[in-house]
Amino acid sequence: MKTILSVYLFAAAFILNTVLKAQQDVKILCGDYLYKEYLNKKYPGFKESYEKTLFQIAEQVEKNKQLRTTSTQYTVNVVVHVVWKDPSENLDDSIIYNQIQVLNEDYNRLNADTINLRSIFQPIVGKVGIHFNLFQIIRKQTNQTFNVSLTSGGMPNQMKYDSLGGSNAVDPVHYLNIWVCKIQPIMIGPVQLGQILGFAFPPNNLSNWPSNSGAPDIREDGVVIDYRCFGRNNPNTLTMGSQTITIKGRTPTHEVGHYFGLRHIWGDGSTFGSNNCTGDDGIQDTPNANNQSNFDCNTSKNTCVDTNLGWTTVDMPDLVENYMDYSSEDCMNMFSQGQANWMIATLLGPRSELLNANAVNEIHSSLKFNVYPNPNNGKIFIQSPTTMNTAFVQIQDITGKIILQEKINFQNGKVALDLSNIQKGIYILQITNEQIHTIEKIAIE
Repeated sequence: MKTILSVYLFAAAFILNTVLKAQQDVKILCGDYLYKEYLNKKYPGFKESYEKTLFQIAEQVEKNKQLRTTSTQYTVNVVVHVVWKDPSENLDDSIIYNQIQVLNEDYNRLNADTINLRSIFQPIVGKVGIHFNLFQIIRKQTNQTFNVSLTSGGMPNQMKYDSLGGSNAVDPVHYLNIWVCKIQPIMIGPVQLGQILGFAFPPNNLSNWPSNSGAPDIREDGVVIDYRCFGRNNPNTLTMGSQTITIKGRTPTHEVGHYFGLRHIWGDGSTFGSNNCTGDDGIQDTPNANNQSNFDCNTSKNTCVDTNLGWTTVDMPDLVENYMDYSSEDCMNMFSQGQANWMIATLLGPRSELLNANAVNEIHSSLKFNVYPNPNNGKIFIQSPTTMNTAFVQIQDITGKIILQEKINFQNGKVALDLSNIQKGIYILQITNEQIHTIEKIAIE
């Protein structure tokens, strides 16, 4: 049973690279604990208000249970800032479109790897019901480097300000801003201690939080992702020691979960202390765990006895397939129903203004690409309803396997796509640009 309630204050996916006798072992830790201790010293009474906030959201969860169905979908507009120094950091549009697609799959239970979830956890699988609409891509070349401060526990913020070599947030009250950049490794002299993959703020400036206990400034609210962890079609590799980290676009899925109020699946130990079984994520249907996964997929882990989850009286193993663990990205494949309800409660509560960009949502929802003929003999035409010149196309078979993905260029608002080399059958066609996201089922005969 979930007993300790605390909301995730400042989330950072943190890989610690330990060097011992010339051998390197990749371990995953989080900068959250140090940051919370720092805030508790700076703002006396922080711990108490920290836990009250979670109760406030929990009340909203209960209110929403009677109103929400699995068919309910909410649209959140996203602005992606690509802040780059080296050309490899200036990610192609296709990678950005792909990451938005990953978010839409993961938050709507459309990801192809759902079949990998153990059957014992099928009863609690959740569909969040958030559609992420790519509203804008902003690119900014910089000479700045983005370093983590070991002394204060602070994360870099320069990427969020034009004046500091970054890119100013676009109306962070109404848009989810995601900054993609190179986050510098944590170094002591020549020794690399670790690497932050991403970080995010939960809702800011709630009435029962001390001032500045969320985002230090509304202009900094949002998500930051290291450029190597953005998009599952990213050509850049991330290595720690001799280990190459598998990237499937799940770091943004994880960090956006923090943005909507989720904590790590193991609850970060006790509220202000080391990992142990008294720590909790505040979500009733997720089993307790005493620590995080180490970028693996160890389904034999059962680190805590937890037999009162509300949906079973059996002691469940650790839920390593959850997006809020530090398991390997090709192991992650689900949110729980409790987590889904929690994020929607956050979206309808402290982040409700994300849903109030109504004019933008209505314009975008009324636009779609026209795909014809359908059925077809292997050649289709795509007609754009706007003057945008490019889009990203992806075709999947009915098993979720990607058959084709490429950038297309419109001539006079139209482009022909040759699919004659694809076997006959039913496919899912997705077309995305900065304004429109269209999904069509097509038949090649």
